[in-house]
Amino acid sequence: MGHPEEVDVIVCGGGPAGCVVAGRLAYADPNLKVMLIEGGANNRDDPWVYRPGIYVRNMQQDGINDKATFYKDTMESSYLRGRQSIVPCANILGGGSSINFQMYTRASASDWDDFKTEGWTAKDLLPLMKRLENYQKPTNNDSHGYDGPIAISNGGTITALAHDFLRASDAMGIPFSDDIQDLNTSHASEIWAKYINRHTGRRSDAATAYVHSVMDVQNNLYLRTNARVNRVIFEGNKAVGVTYVPARNRAHGGQLKEIMVKARKYVVLSSGTLGTPQILERSGVGDSKLLQKLDIKVVSDVPGVGEQYQDHYTTLSLYRVSNESATLDDFLRGDKEVQKELFAEWETSPEKARLSSNAIDAGFKIRPTEEELKEMGPEFNELWDKYFKDKPDKPVMFGSIVSGGSNTLQEYPASRGHIHISSPSPYKAPTFDSGFMNHKADFAPLRWSYKKTREVARRMDAFRGELTSHHPHFYPGSPAACKDIDIKTAKQIYPDGLSVGIHMGTWHKPGDEYDASKVHEDIKYTEDDDKAIDDWVADHVETTWHSLGTCAMKPHEEGGVVDGRLNVFGTQNLKCVDLSICPDNLGTNTYSSALLVGEKGADLLIEELGLKVKLPHAPVPHAPVPKGVPGTQQVR
Repeated sequence: MGHPEEVDVIVCGGGPAGCVVAGRLAYADPNLKVMLIEGGANNRDDPWVYRPGIYVRNMQQDGINDKATFYKDTMESSYLRGRQSIVPCANILGGGSSINFQMYTRASASDWDDFKTEGWTAKDLLPLMKRLENYQKPTNNDSHGYDGPIAISNGGTITALAHDFLRASDAMGIPFSDDIQDLNTSHASEIWAKYINRHTGRRSDAATAYVHSVMDVQNNLYLRTNARVNRVIFEGNKAVGVTYVPARNRAHGGQLKEIMVKARKYVVLSSGTLGTPQILERSGVGDSKLLQKLDIKVVSDVPGVGEQYQDHYTTLSLYRVSNESATLDDFLRGDKEVQKELFAEWETSPEKARLSSNAIDAGFKIRPTEEELKEMGPEFNELWDKYFKDKPDKPVMFGSIVSGGSNTLQEYPASRGHIHISSPSPYKAPTFDSGFMNHKADFAPLRWSYKKTREVARRMDAFRGELTSHHPHFYPGSPAACKDIDIKTAKQIYPDGLSVGIHMGTWHKPGDEYDASKVHEDIKYTEDDDKAIDDWVADHVETTWHSLGTCAMKPHEEGGVVDGRLNVFGTQNLKCVDLSICPDNLGTNTYSSALLVGEKGADLLIEELGLKVKLPHAPVPHAPVPKGVPGTQQVR
């Protein structure tokens, strides 16, 4: 059966928020016809999606496994020493939830309060946070939900390295907590939860949870994949439908071949921070000067469209670990025997398999001390006074261990960028400026977190030196100079190696042999050392796939694009429901926030349609029905 030419609601974009909206609306009323249009492929029963431990493969672009679109800065950046940043964006049903790192975090309560919009405070949103969760970890607070469609657990395995990391973090003044995702904790460590169902070992993605679940039991949700939404069709300023085109423009002599679908009630844009503003501009909603330049009829002059692009920044520093440490190194390197072993393990008992983990088993949130603040410079201290000083629930940085590497993530950067179309054609690349590191204040927290995580790594029992190629190039004589693998450990790897222990003219020195009784003193850094770190940051800082803010929910005169009910200014029956609506940053891995914005958007639409949310949601495929109670007995 072909797709209808007219439905009640069209949702443009099958990322987390779009899946929530489409699934909730369709399930609320079997007579409501909903169409979900997604530019990427269907993720249903794709083993490269649902097996958690192989997520890194999904971030490649090789013509076969194109599960992401790659946006590249149009111009070289002087702030990145001439680099052009690359920002990947999911290109598959489920969006980032189908290919991301599966790290479960939530924004601080004050992040939502900072939206300063009625109905969007943390207190307002907490019931929706709980509604979406099937939380499968022990906890002693009441901020989680237990009968929602999205599973959260520790995954199938926790490595010894994770506990080693937690002990070292505690030694550095970062205490252990059973739950740092309680909306309030900002300086503590934990066993890091994952979007993995502990009963099945499978990734918990938004499409399986919200869309496939409904399509299994009802026939009013129409899914169109491999189709790129081109523009919204307006009658006056009323949205009445959309046009879409094939994902690849490889036929009809490259002509633009549009297919139109009408919407009787609403058009919802959920194409993400990088996609939604482009659709708006191609539709005639945006800065009138740009639209007129591109000969696009202006429907609504909204200069804020595509502006104030935000992200989170990450750096990855790699460390050597003892030969006894369990990592996924051999699996990721392509060792056939190891891969065969791990895949067989999955087929036998997926809920316990090593592939039912993302290998990111522990992490922390941290804030600097008063002494550390003094060393971070006036630019960051100004940012501190604005974002952090009076909001003790906000962390400055996240840090985590990735089977021997250390990953840090900056939560509230001051830098901003933009994205705009360069042509009316959906196949033409946009003009994009990520804005990475274009505010000096953003260097200080990354410099500080590098030092902090390095001290944690040095105090781990498994530590056997720094992989110096993935660290700043300090002067060889500096006390901060990195030291690579120690000779004893190296000889254990290559017992017959004739050149082990020879370091001829290299930048680094071999590390010290492991001594369990050693008490480490913090490394002292000079101004030259700090510059080396800043240069390393400029050369290596990357996106975390956490794009936000290009269609902000704030007043039109302040650069806003949507109001508190997510209506696009100057239009009717058109809403934006994705992370492009964030007026400011959120300190979290953004999957949780995208789901939450989707739940809020679904509630607004359901209310306006005169319907009620149907709870619990449709049964999630391949998963047992949640019991609706905590995974452990709570404190009484």
